[in-house]
Amino acid sequence: MKKKVSLFMIGALASVVIVGCGNKTEESGEVSESGPFAGDDFYLKTDSLVMTHIHGLGYAGNDDAVYFATHNGVAILVEDDWYETAKERNDYMGFNAVESGFYTSGHPGMESSFEVDPIGLVKSTDGGKTLESLDLLGVTDFHVKGVGYYTNTVYAYNPAPTDRLSETGLYMTNDDANTWTKAASKGLPSLENEQGHVMGAIAVHPRDEAILAVGTAEGLFLSEDAGDTFTQADITPQVTALTYQEDDLYVATYDQVAKLVHLTADGAQHELTLPSIESDDAISYIAVNPKDPNTIVITTMELDGYRSTDGGKTWEKLFTEGNIDSK
Repeated sequence: MKKKVSLFMIGALASVVIVGCGNKTEESGEVSESGPFAGDDFYLKTDSLVMTHIHGLGYAGNDDAVYFATHNGVAILVEDDWYETAKERNDYMGFNAVESGFYTSGHPGMESSFEVDPIGLVKSTDGGKTLESLDLLGVTDFHVKGVGYYTNTVYAYNPAPTDRLSETGLYMTNDDANTWTKAASKGLPSLENEQGHVMGAIAVHPRDEAILAVGTAEGLFLSEDAGDTFTQADITPQVTALTYQEDDLYVATYDQVAKLVHLTADGAQHELTLPSIESDDAISYIAVNPKDPNTIVITTMELDGYRSTDGGKTWEKLFTEGNIDSK
């Protein structure tokens, strides 16, 4: 089954190479008269939304709204209400939420301010209304990337040499890409598979820019020196997703079955109860509310979404196969 999950991940990456593919649909929502986006015509409240791809999620902007990075811009869940955007419906990849907003990469979509593909490294501090190009516009599409929630320190795996990043591998910037530093990455296995696709996941400690975790096909690897050296943690199955919540780390693994492990700051491991995830499916992304560690949102490779408000004891299904009408 591990092979099936890995092949699905490869297919998901390959499916976004063609920017003009046919999953871009017109928004179906309307301007909300109440709630956090009342009267704002950028955010459209909707009861009918299908996410054909999800390439990241998180609590962008340090509020209680969960942002899902999709093939058609961000979809936003506020309590039980869904919103999509009227503009900047870009195909977001390598999406990471931070206290001030989000960092992302990917490809331009409908109603986009970008005319060049790929969009390189981009950030937004206003919920996606405006996108600031930081570096590598028209050059690089980062699929594997992590950002410190409060530090804005970016770690990204560069898939191909460029004028700015001369080698493949792990790079770090803590000044919004004015400068990049190549991490030595001693002890970290390659994130490139046999087909040359970069596969893996990166989580950066929210407050200490030197601490990061990398999920690989060989398990979990940790660094405390900005990625120069890594040690393997006591989690050896394939890691499919991971995220920090302060000093704690949440790690999703797959070995015939999906699992979610909570690593506490004192080194203890606690396996969380999961909803009924099919044996050939795995967790693709995890988000934990920075204000409330009991609130956890996960998505799967097959585009199912779940939310827990009691630390993973029970789960509510948010959508099935990306469709919020189907739970």
